[in-house]
Amino acid sequence: MTGRDVYGKPPKRRPRAHAGISRRSLLGFRLTSTARRDIDWHALTSRVRAGWERDGHAPFLRALEPVADVVAELAGTGPGTRVLDVGAGDGNAALAAARRGARVEACDLAPAMVERGRQRCGGHEIEWRIADAQELPYPDGRFDAVLSTFGATEAPRAVRTASELVRVARPGGVVAIAAWVPRGLPGRVDELVEPYAPLPDGVSPPSEWGRQATARARLEPLLDELQLLTRTVPLRFPSPDSFFDALLRPLPLKPSDRDAIRPGLERLLASCNNRSRGVEVGARYLIALGRRAP
Repeated sequence: MTGRDVYGKPPKRRPRAHAGISRRSLLGFRLTSTARRDIDWHALTSRVRAGWERDGHAPFLRALEPVADVVAELAGTGPGTRVLDVGAGDGNAALAAARRGARVEACDLAPAMVERGRQRCGGHEIEWRIADAQELPYPDGRFDAVLSTFGATEAPRAVRTASELVRVARPGGVVAIAAWVPRGLPGRVDELVEPYAPLPDGVSPPSEWGRQATARARLEPLLDELQLLTRTVPLRFPSPDSFFDALLRPLPLKPSDRDAIRPGLERLLASCNNRSRGVEVGARYLIALGRRAP
Protein backbone atom coordinates (compact mmCIF):
# COMPACT_ATOMS: atom_id res chain seq x y z
CA MET A 1 0.00 0.00 0.00
CA THR A 2 1.09 3.61 -0.25
CA GLY A 3 0.71 6.49 2.18
CA ARG A 4 1.68 10.09 2.73
CA ASP A 5 3.15 11.47 5.95
CA VAL A 6 1.48 8.93 8.20
CA TYR A 7 2.91 6.52 10.72
CA GLY A 8 2.19 2.87 10.36
CA LYS A 9 2.94 -0.44 12.00
CA PRO A 10 5.37 -2.99 10.56
CA PRO A 11 3.65 -4.68 7.62
CA LYS A 12 1.61 -7.78 8.36
CA ARG A 13 2.70 -11.07 6.90
CA ARG A 14 0.62 -12.73 4.24
CA PRO A 15 1.33 -14.96 1.25
CA ARG A 16 3.18 -13.24 -1.56
CA ALA A 17 1.51 -12.44 -4.83
CA HIS A 18 3.71 -13.75 -7.63
CA ALA A 19 4.07 -11.39 -10.54
CA GLY A 20 4.09 -12.89 -14.00
CA ILE A 21 7.09 -10.92 -15.22
CA SER A 22 10.77 -11.15 -14.50
CA ARG A 23 12.64 -8.85 -12.15
CA ARG A 24 14.71 -7.68 -15.13
CA SER A 25 11.51 -6.63 -16.94
CA LEU A 26 10.27 -4.85 -13.84
CA LEU A 27 13.45 -2.86 -13.57
CA GLY A 28 13.35 -1.83 -17.19
CA PHE A 29 17.02 -2.28 -17.94
CA ARG A 30 17.90 -0.76 -21.28
CA LEU A 31 21.45 -2.05 -21.59
CA THR A 32 22.65 -5.40 -22.80
CA SER A 33 24.56 -7.67 -20.44
CA THR A 34 27.69 -6.94 -22.47
CA ALA A 35 27.36 -3.20 -21.89
CA ARG A 36 26.78 -3.74 -18.17
CA ARG A 37 30.00 -5.72 -17.92
CA ASP A 38 31.84 -2.61 -19.12
CA ILE A 39 30.82 -0.62 -16.04
CA ASP A 40 33.62 -0.17 -13.50
CA TRP A 41 31.62 -0.94 -10.38
CA HIS A 42 34.70 -0.85 -8.18
CA ALA A 43 35.52 2.71 -9.27
CA LEU A 44 31.94 3.84 -8.66
CA THR A 45 31.92 2.28 -5.20
CA SER A 46 35.27 3.91 -4.43
CA ARG A 47 33.80 7.26 -5.48
CA VAL A 48 31.04 6.89 -2.90
CA ARG A 49 33.51 5.81 -0.23
CA ALA A 50 35.80 8.78 -0.89
CA GLY A 51 32.94 11.23 -0.52
CA TRP A 52 32.11 10.00 2.97
CA GLU A 53 35.73 9.75 4.05
CA ARG A 54 35.86 13.56 4.07
CA ASP A 55 35.42 15.55 7.26
CA GLY A 56 32.53 17.90 7.85
CA HIS A 57 29.45 15.71 7.39
CA ALA A 58 28.17 16.07 10.96
CA PRO A 59 25.78 19.04 10.38
CA PHE A 60 23.92 17.20 7.64
CA LEU A 61 23.82 13.91 9.54
CA ARG A 62 22.43 15.63 12.63
CA ALA A 63 19.69 17.20 10.50
CA LEU A 64 18.70 13.68 9.40
CA GLU A 65 18.27 12.21 12.88
CA PRO A 66 14.45 12.51 12.89
CA VAL A 67 14.33 10.20 9.86
CA ALA A 68 16.17 7.51 11.80
CA ASP A 69 13.61 7.69 14.63
CA VAL A 70 10.75 7.31 12.15
CA VAL A 71 12.34 4.32 10.41
CA ALA A 72 13.25 2.58 13.68
CA GLU A 73 9.68 2.98 14.92
CA LEU A 74 8.07 1.79 11.70
CA ALA A 75 10.36 -1.24 11.62
CA GLY A 76 9.17 -2.25 15.07
CA THR A 77 12.59 -2.23 16.73
CA GLY A 78 12.45 -2.86 20.44
CA PRO A 79 13.94 -4.83 23.34
CA GLY A 80 15.83 -7.85 22.08
CA THR A 81 15.31 -7.11 18.39
CA ARG A 82 18.39 -7.90 16.30
CA VAL A 83 18.94 -4.86 14.06
CA LEU A 84 21.42 -4.00 11.32
CA ASP A 85 21.96 -0.39 10.19
CA VAL A 86 23.43 -0.42 6.65
CA GLY A 87 25.23 2.61 5.26
CA ALA A 88 25.01 3.82 8.82
CA GLY A 89 27.05 7.01 8.55
CA ASP A 90 27.90 7.86 12.13
CA GLY A 91 24.96 5.91 13.53
CA ASN A 92 21.61 7.71 13.37
CA ALA A 93 19.47 4.61 12.82
CA ALA A 94 21.75 2.44 14.95
CA LEU A 95 21.28 4.79 17.91
CA ALA A 96 17.54 5.08 17.33
CA ALA A 97 17.21 1.29 17.48
CA ALA A 98 19.58 0.92 20.45
CA ARG A 99 17.61 3.48 22.44
CA ARG A 100 14.56 1.29 21.90
CA GLY A 101 16.40 -1.65 23.48
CA ALA A 102 17.43 -3.44 20.29
CA ARG A 103 20.65 -5.42 19.85
CA VAL A 104 22.32 -3.44 17.09
CA GLU A 105 25.06 -3.90 14.53
CA ALA A 106 26.05 -1.13 12.13
CA CYS A 107 28.19 -0.93 9.02
CA ASP A 108 29.38 1.68 6.55
CA LEU A 109 31.49 1.68 3.42
CA ALA A 110 33.75 4.50 4.65
CA PRO A 111 36.27 3.60 7.40
CA ALA A 112 36.20 7.19 8.64
CA MET A 113 32.44 6.98 9.15
CA VAL A 114 32.77 3.71 11.05
CA GLU A 115 35.31 5.30 13.38
CA ARG A 116 33.09 8.34 13.92
CA GLY A 117 30.16 6.03 14.58
CA ARG A 118 32.09 4.07 17.18
CA GLN A 119 33.02 7.28 18.96
CA ARG A 120 29.53 8.73 18.82
CA CYS A 121 27.79 5.54 19.91
CA GLY A 122 30.29 4.64 22.61
CA GLY A 123 27.64 4.66 25.32
CA HIS A 124 25.69 1.88 23.60
CA GLU A 125 26.60 -1.72 22.79
CA ILE A 126 26.65 -1.34 19.00
CA GLU A 127 28.95 -3.54 16.96
CA TRP A 128 30.52 -1.65 14.02
CA ARG A 129 32.07 -3.00 10.83
CA ILE A 130 33.39 -1.62 7.56
CA ALA A 131 31.15 -3.16 4.91
CA ASP A 132 29.76 -2.60 1.43
CA ALA A 133 25.96 -2.70 1.15
CA GLN A 134 26.42 -4.55 -2.15
CA GLU A 135 28.22 -7.43 -0.41
CA LEU A 136 27.32 -7.58 3.25
CA PRO A 137 29.59 -9.72 5.46
CA TYR A 138 26.73 -11.23 7.47
CA PRO A 139 25.09 -14.66 7.25
CA ASP A 140 21.66 -15.20 5.77
CA GLY A 141 18.75 -14.42 8.07
CA ARG A 142 20.77 -12.92 10.91
CA PHE A 143 18.59 -9.89 11.72
CA ASP A 144 15.00 -9.19 12.74
CA ALA A 145 15.19 -5.75 11.10
CA VAL A 146 17.52 -4.31 8.46
CA LEU A 147 17.45 -0.52 8.24
CA SER A 148 19.06 2.06 5.99
CA THR A 149 18.44 5.79 6.14
CA PHE A 150 19.78 6.98 2.78
CA GLY A 151 23.16 5.21 3.00
CA ALA A 152 22.35 2.02 1.07
CA THR A 153 20.69 4.02 -1.71
CA GLU A 154 24.12 5.40 -2.69
CA ALA A 155 25.46 1.95 -3.61
CA PRO A 156 25.88 1.83 -7.41
CA ARG A 157 24.44 -1.68 -7.85
CA ALA A 158 20.92 -1.03 -6.64
CA VAL A 159 19.42 -4.43 -7.38
CA ARG A 160 22.28 -6.28 -5.74
CA THR A 161 21.98 -3.97 -2.72
CA ALA A 162 18.28 -4.70 -2.40
CA SER A 163 18.99 -8.43 -2.50
CA GLU A 164 21.68 -8.12 0.16
CA LEU A 165 19.48 -6.13 2.53
CA VAL A 166 16.78 -8.77 2.24
CA ARG A 167 19.21 -11.71 2.41
CA VAL A 168 20.49 -10.81 5.87
CA ALA A 169 16.97 -10.36 7.29
CA ARG A 170 15.39 -13.44 8.81
CA PRO A 171 12.27 -14.88 7.16
CA GLY A 172 9.49 -12.58 8.31
CA GLY A 173 12.00 -9.91 9.30
CA VAL A 174 11.55 -6.27 8.33
CA VAL A 175 13.57 -4.33 5.77
CA ALA A 176 13.16 -0.54 5.79
CA ILE A 177 14.92 1.89 3.43
CA ALA A 178 14.67 5.68 3.34
CA ALA A 179 15.46 7.58 0.11
CA TRP A 180 15.05 11.17 -1.05
CA VAL A 181 12.10 11.84 -3.33
CA PRO A 182 13.53 13.35 -6.55
CA ARG A 183 11.89 16.74 -6.18
CA GLY A 184 12.91 19.91 -4.35
CA LEU A 185 16.01 19.63 -2.15
CA PRO A 186 17.92 17.44 -1.52
CA GLY A 187 16.07 15.21 -4.00
CA ARG A 188 17.06 17.09 -7.15
CA VAL A 189 20.76 17.44 -6.34
CA ASP A 190 21.50 14.33 -8.44
CA GLU A 191 19.89 16.01 -11.45
CA LEU A 192 22.00 19.16 -11.03
CA VAL A 193 25.23 17.25 -10.47
CA GLU A 194 24.83 14.83 -13.37
CA PRO A 195 26.45 17.07 -16.06
CA TYR A 196 29.58 17.50 -13.90
CA ALA A 197 29.94 14.07 -12.29
CA PRO A 198 28.00 11.77 -14.63
CA LEU A 199 27.21 8.16 -13.86
CA PRO A 200 27.67 5.56 -16.60
CA ASP A 201 24.66 4.56 -18.66
CA GLY A 202 22.79 1.88 -16.75
CA VAL A 203 23.68 3.21 -13.28
CA SER A 204 20.84 5.01 -11.53
CA PRO A 205 21.38 7.95 -9.16
CA PRO A 206 20.49 7.47 -5.48
CA SER A 207 17.31 9.55 -5.87
CA GLU A 208 15.88 6.89 -8.20
CA TRP A 209 15.16 4.89 -5.03
CA GLY A 210 12.76 7.71 -4.07
CA ARG A 211 10.43 6.98 -6.99
CA GLN A 212 7.62 4.70 -5.89
CA ALA A 213 7.64 2.73 -9.14
CA THR A 214 11.37 2.07 -8.84
CA ALA A 215 11.24 1.11 -5.17
CA ARG A 216 8.33 -1.22 -5.89
CA ALA A 217 10.10 -2.84 -8.83
CA ARG A 218 13.27 -3.45 -6.85
CA LEU A 219 11.67 -4.68 -3.64
CA GLU A 220 8.29 -6.21 -4.40
CA PRO A 221 9.86 -9.39 -5.86
CA LEU A 222 11.79 -9.77 -2.60
CA LEU A 223 9.44 -8.64 0.18
CA ASP A 224 5.92 -9.38 1.36
CA GLU A 225 3.44 -6.58 2.09
CA LEU A 226 5.59 -3.78 0.72
CA GLN A 227 4.54 -0.35 1.98
CA LEU A 228 5.68 2.94 0.43
CA LEU A 229 5.29 5.88 2.80
CA THR A 230 6.13 9.48 1.90
CA ARG A 231 7.33 11.64 4.77
CA THR A 232 8.92 15.06 5.31
CA VAL A 233 11.86 16.10 7.49
CA PRO A 234 12.74 19.77 8.13
CA LEU A 235 16.36 20.48 7.22
CA ARG A 236 17.55 23.61 9.02
CA PHE A 237 20.85 25.37 8.34
CA PRO A 238 22.13 28.81 9.36
CA SER A 239 22.79 29.92 5.77
CA PRO A 240 22.46 28.83 2.14
CA ASP A 241 26.23 28.41 2.01
CA SER A 242 26.22 25.90 4.86
CA PHE A 243 23.27 24.04 3.32
CA PHE A 244 24.82 23.80 -0.13
CA ASP A 245 28.13 22.70 1.35
CA ALA A 246 26.38 19.90 3.23
CA LEU A 247 24.56 18.72 0.11
CA LEU A 248 27.61 18.75 -2.16
CA ARG A 249 30.32 17.63 0.28
CA PRO A 250 30.09 13.88 -0.53
CA LEU A 251 30.17 14.44 -4.30
CA PRO A 252 33.21 14.32 -6.63
CA LEU A 253 33.06 17.97 -7.74
CA LYS A 254 35.78 20.49 -8.56
CA PRO A 255 35.42 24.06 -7.27
CA SER A 256 34.44 25.18 -10.77
CA ASP A 257 31.71 22.51 -10.84
CA ARG A 258 30.31 23.78 -7.55
CA ASP A 259 30.25 27.31 -8.92
CA ALA A 260 28.39 26.12 -12.02
CA ILE A 261 25.82 24.20 -9.97
CA ARG A 262 25.22 27.04 -7.51
CA PRO A 263 22.62 29.00 -9.57
CA GLY A 264 20.45 25.90 -9.94
CA LEU A 265 20.67 25.21 -6.22
CA GLU A 266 19.73 28.79 -5.43
CA ARG A 267 16.67 28.63 -7.68
CA LEU A 268 15.53 25.40 -6.06
CA LEU A 269 16.11 26.75 -2.58
CA ALA A 270 14.14 29.91 -3.36
CA SER A 271 11.19 27.72 -4.34
CA CYS A 272 11.14 25.69 -1.11
CA ASN A 273 12.82 27.69 1.67
CA ASN A 274 10.54 28.44 4.62
CA ARG A 275 12.81 31.06 6.21
CA SER A 276 13.66 34.61 5.23
CA ARG A 277 17.01 34.18 6.99
CA GLY A 278 18.87 30.93 6.99
CA VAL A 279 17.42 27.73 5.56
CA GLU A 280 14.50 25.51 6.47
CA VAL A 281 13.49 23.04 3.79
CA GLY A 282 10.72 20.48 4.12
CA ALA A 283 12.65 17.61 2.51
CA ARG A 284 10.47 14.80 1.21
CA TYR A 285 11.61 11.21 1.44
CA LEU A 286 10.19 7.77 0.74
CA ILE A 287 10.27 4.87 3.19
CA ALA A 288 10.04 1.43 1.59
CA LEU A 289 9.06 -1.14 4.22
CA GLY A 290 8.31 -4.83 3.93
CA ARG A 291 8.98 -8.31 5.29
CA ARG A 292 11.26 -10.97 3.93
CA ALA A 293 9.21 -13.88 2.64
CA PRO A 294 9.28 -17.08 4.72
